[in-house]
Amino acid sequence: MPHARARCQPDPAARRQIAESTPLFALISAESDQWITGTRSRKMPSRKNWLRAVRFMVAAGFRAGANPTTVRIAQDLAARMWEGGTVAYCQAGMIRRLGLSKRCIALHIQILRELGLLAWVEQGSSRRNSLRTRHGAELAPGDGFRRSATVYALVVPRAWDNSMGHRIDGEGYTARVVGVTQTGRDRAIAEVRERAEKAADQAVENPVESGMPCTPSPLVPLRGTSCTYRRGESKDRPRQSAAGSGKSPKIGRVKGSTGWTAQQTASAMAEARMVQLHTWWAQGSCVRQFAYVLRPFFDAGWAGPEIARELGRWDVPLRPQNLAAYVASELRRRVNVGELFLPDGSVVPYRQAPAVEDRYDAWMAARRLEQAQNWSRQEELRRAVRQHVLPGVSKKPHQARGMAEARPDRVLSTSQELWSLCEAAGPLVVGEALATQVEEITAARELIEGRGSTWEMALPAPGEPYAAV
Repeated sequence: MPHARARCQPDPAARRQIAESTPLFALISAESDQWITGTRSRKMPSRKNWLRAVRFMVAAGFRAGANPTTVRIAQDLAARMWEGGTVAYCQAGMIRRLGLSKRCIALHIQILRELGLLAWVEQGSSRRNSLRTRHGAELAPGDGFRRSATVYALVVPRAWDNSMGHRIDGEGYTARVVGVTQTGRDRAIAEVRERAEKAADQAVENPVESGMPCTPSPLVPLRGTSCTYRRGESKDRPRQSAAGSGKSPKIGRVKGSTGWTAQQTASAMAEARMVQLHTWWAQGSCVRQFAYVLRPFFDAGWAGPEIARELGRWDVPLRPQNLAAYVASELRRRVNVGELFLPDGSVVPYRQAPAVEDRYDAWMAARRLEQAQNWSRQEELRRAVRQHVLPGVSKKPHQARGMAEARPDRVLSTSQELWSLCEAAGPLVVGEALATQVEEITAARELIEGRGSTWEMALPAPGEPYAAV
């Protein structure tokens, strides 16, 4: 006998949620209503929610012929969905992947359109050139022809939103969810309780023998890595399995847990919340992640006000996009450079690659060896080239202009010769000594030439007697 819960009713149309808030659903048979410009369904960019809507509409029995094959085709479409909630039809690929006939796939695609789960964005045709759509007016006669493909948009009908208790703003393809009704809240609570019951049943069936509680970590390890090392143990050193060591396995904490109890985690989150309220650039982020990166402070015994004062000293010009990553990196940097003092082992030190001092010398030696090998390898080729090339005409070496008239003892002197000439010439006389020396030379020259007395006009020479005429 089915349970009284509405989710367990065999006939979805008889559920209380549908009977109270969902009107009778009418199939969308008009082709004009199956385009995004005329559809009454809203856009759905989430694969998971769209598949939930597909399963609901198929199970509700609104369309005859809707069966698990319809769900299989919908799963293939959801797996190939592009960003934005659109997907290419690609009928040939679906035939190859699903092993269904062309007629079967076309029939179930039509069922999805009539249920309001698919809407045409572009209808493919062998007569329409997709290159014209891409190039527009720039399409030239030589660009070629390529037939267009059918593109669908993943949408959900209003009947599914009403059954889920969604409050919708707008109509048609651009409508959006703005809230939930009381029915939606009750349904969400029932789903959470059902998942909790399933998790409890699985825990009873597969109990975990652990002496410490497991607190989920907000930081998910990257793909290809694992978090199976213990605290204080190096990540690079592989752990020896119990089967290989010959010892019985020890019962410890659960794999992947951090070693913190639920009470410690809740206290750390409360302290982290207080730190966020006192730090402007830490507000508006995930409190769980923020508390996780602040664990080195908590391990050292710091309280919330002390952590807030420390973070207030950091010069942060803008609010970080990823607060947890920034705090972890800055905390590690400050500890390693000595600006912040925490207990040893609380922060992982930097790992620097060993410096290779002779790397450049080794590279130069390899280059010289390669050049020598190339030179010896091309010896025969050079000889063959010299035999076929005529000897060049020797010319007089080029000489710079003015070099022939220049004095070679001054132009062609080396630096050592110039320095020897400067040393042989003695010290250079400058200043008052030079002025005194010039005055002495001038006085001696005036004395020799007899120009020391005052100048007087000399008498004219006597004239010559005129000859008698």
